[in-house]
Amino acid sequence: MNDRSGQTAYYELEVAARLSRLPAARVRRYVRVGLVRPSRLEGRTVFFGEDELARLRTIRRLGDDLGINAAGVEVVLRLVDEIRALTRNDVRRDR
Repeated sequence: MNDRSGQTAYYELEVAARLSRLPAARVRRYVRVGLVRPSRLEGRTVFFGEDELARLRTIRRLGDDLGINAAGVEVVLRLVDEIRALTRNDVRRDR
């Protein structure tokens, strides 16, 4: 979310967890295994932007709403990332 000055909002891990309706411990685990990367690090404090919040919400929906286990969520996210990368490459090539 951009504020009125055009600045991107960043949220500490606990706030990002609350906004994505996930336990903070689970968000830490997702960071540790590489499913989501913080936008910024300041010392040992991690911050998440809107893209990371959207990814956390996707993870929650896949697991909680669709019943996909953690290994399945990881596979789905990696496939989605690969599809997005391929799509970006196609768009660049078509220019």
